[in-house]
Amino acid sequence: MDKLYSQFLRRLLFLGALQIVLLLVLISRMAYLQVVQEEHYKVLSEGNRTAVEPSLPPRGRITDRNGVELATNRTSFRATFHKDGKTKLKDILPELEHVITFSEEEKTELLEKDQRTRGIQPLLIKDSLSWEEVSALELHSQKLPRITVELALQRFYPEKEISAHVLGYVAAPSQREVGADESLAIPGLMYGKVGIEKMWDDHLRGEMGYKYLEVNARRQVVRELEHSPGIPGENMSLALDQRLQNFAQKRLQEFESASLVVVNIETGEILALVSNPSYDPNLFPDGISHLNWRNLMDNPYVPLTNKAVSGTYPPGSPMKTLVILAGLESGVITKDTTFFCPGYHYVGNHKFHCWKKGGHGTINAVGSIRESCDVFLYETAKRLGIDRISQIYKQFGFGEKVLGNFPHEKPGLIPDKDWKKESKGENWTVSDTIMTSIGQGFVLTTPIQLAQMMARLASHGKEIDLSLVKGNPQNGFQEMGLNPKNVDIILEAMTEVTNDPRGTAYAYRILEASYAMGGKTGTSQVRRITDQQRLSGQTKTHHLPWKYREHGTFVGFAPSDHPKYAVAVVIEHSAGAAPAAQVARDILQFAQKEKI
Repeated sequence: MDKLYSQFLRRLLFLGALQIVLLLVLISRMAYLQVVQEEHYKVLSEGNRTAVEPSLPPRGRITDRNGVELATNRTSFRATFHKDGKTKLKDILPELEHVITFSEEEKTELLEKDQRTRGIQPLLIKDSLSWEEVSALELHSQKLPRITVELALQRFYPEKEISAHVLGYVAAPSQREVGADESLAIPGLMYGKVGIEKMWDDHLRGEMGYKYLEVNARRQVVRELEHSPGIPGENMSLALDQRLQNFAQKRLQEFESASLVVVNIETGEILALVSNPSYDPNLFPDGISHLNWRNLMDNPYVPLTNKAVSGTYPPGSPMKTLVILAGLESGVITKDTTFFCPGYHYVGNHKFHCWKKGGHGTINAVGSIRESCDVFLYETAKRLGIDRISQIYKQFGFGEKVLGNFPHEKPGLIPDKDWKKESKGENWTVSDTIMTSIGQGFVLTTPIQLAQMMARLASHGKEIDLSLVKGNPQNGFQEMGLNPKNVDIILEAMTEVTNDPRGTAYAYRILEASYAMGGKTGTSQVRRITDQQRLSGQTKTHHLPWKYREHGTFVGFAPSDHPKYAVAVVIEHSAGAAPAAQVARDILQFAQKEKI
């Protein structure tokens, strides 16, 4: 009996001890959860009760130098799907299609977006709703409780095609762009794709705001707790003058494909930058239609390409001014040096032609620029060598980007011995030097580089940097270290190009003396002229299909006695420089008369 009682007592004590241990564990756990983990579970609890929605701030406006709006925001209506964690877009899409028309492509994209969207993040269904669509959605609101109509700000470009290549456009970020920055995944966010919109996207976009919402257990919004509107994007004032930009755009519309850049020589500000044909950037913010996209992509004159900064062309004769300047600077020629031009020049067995079949006769440095004599350049180039020619080209900014990080700008190409060895596996030849000296051969430049070259020459040798933004923060420009007398010789020759009856652009001069311009014509071949064609006089290309005609170029400045404006015009396949010279004349005349 005693033995049984003792055994019962031990078991009773064991169970009592076990209960005490379990009780202590339970108390410890409760203390851990309520004291140590208090803040953690408080946050989780708050998260179940609240939700956060991003709030898009207004994107910064872009204006021209006089405050004319080039890119702004306008109010529009948009439909948004608010998720509750259970309802899928595919469940309500059939009903929604009775109200809003979707293409099969749009439906597929929306359903994919719905699958990718996490939590209760709202999904943008359609922007820029018509008034009929807004009315219909309100009418069907009982059947579509999770679809709301909201006011939104939509990017708008009031000048449409004018300035499109400078501004660029915005659109919803692609998956690749979102992958690099998850903050871009916010519904309705517009992202700069090209141009200033892309270059300054961080500044224009501003800082995101947030709406703090109270939600119930089904994640339905009960009320708005707090709204932080964010910080609006910065406004930007460009150096462009919309009057000049508009005039230049219309002037270039006469040609299939062309571009130009106008610069204020005193400040480096770009007053006009035009590429033709252009496009309407308003096509993109809502998502461009397949038809409009195909029309742009199938256009043989590539309207989406900004040719002023991305178009690379053999520049032709404007480069002669720099070769003559290099000759004067190095002393291999003087202002009085003369060469005889019979209309051709032999290097070994190869015959290089002057554009003037009968030759220019005896001609000096000023005359060689005024009348664009090729043979004078051939002789000067042989004495200089490619190293000094390449050096002065690069000194004037060729071979590198002018605007730095402007989207899609090309650096062009200034060839030298090392480049040819590395890229072609061949040694440099005298023939290469001769072709380079007249802006042909391997040389490629962009119109904006030509405008910068002209600005540096017309400023009497100052290292002018170009800027698209008003109020270029330069405190004067550095001297390039050139002899002012030599630069004066070049400017004297360029003034004679347009104001001396022997000049190649005399027919396109500005008649009012106070507005007179100087400049240099350029014609660059896109096909080789055979000896047989040359002998038969078939050097003109007006009769050929457009793509086989020469490019026409003109660089100029005005007024000629105290330059303020520099311009570069490139007209693709214009069969000569005359159209480019006429456009430059009209542009410089307009800028001076309007006191831009």
